[in-house]
Amino acid sequence: MKKHSIKLDMRGKACPQPVIETKKALDQLEEGIITVVLDAEPSAVNVSRFASSQGCIVNRDDDDSGTIHLEIAKGFSCTIPSTQSDSGPVSTSAGHNKLVVYINDQYMGKGNDKLGKILMKAFLKTLLEFSIRPRQLIFVNSGVYLTTSGSEEIETIRTLEQEGSNIFSCGTCLDFYHLKDMLEVGQMSNMFEITSLLLEADRVVVP
Repeated sequence: MKKHSIKLDMRGKACPQPVIETKKALDQLEEGIITVVLDAEPSAVNVSRFASSQGCIVNRDDDDSGTIHLEIAKGFSCTIPSTQSDSGPVSTSAGHNKLVVYINDQYMGKGNDKLGKILMKAFLKTLLEFSIRPRQLIFVNSGVYLTTSGSEEIETIRTLEQEGSNIFSCGTCLDFYHLKDMLEVGQMSNMFEITSLLLEADRVVVP
């Protein structure tokens, strides 16, 4: 069904609802403008990145009340970006491998946290020793402590990123732990994107 304009009021909607509703609207629209109204920065970032990955042009306007207006143009002269994946370019060190490392804790394994910290440090460093790099590393729950200020693993994770791995940290988790403004490496993600990456992966490794 062709529509020329759609407006979505996503204020107060929790992640990943704004992205899901934006996707539904894009599916309905052959060519036109979608206006998404938001009141949370993480949601604005996620919606904007998703729309851009679909070949749309996104314009943003913030008013004095803190409300964010995204105007998403579909069709017209828009073209889908020629990247190797929706998550961004991946260097040759990552190749076409669809290996995802899913880190859902700042410690590795169950038991002693001090030992778990040592094991996680060793695991991340050991990833650098293999010729096959993960295409994505996804950090959720307390795993986001590893990608934020104060983490001893920032440089290791940054090296993985520089060598071709995409780094994603759950935005809801960053919010929950009050770490949203402390992200040091990679980008903030949402449950829609995380779920898509996991379903599309050839293999998922959980340390």
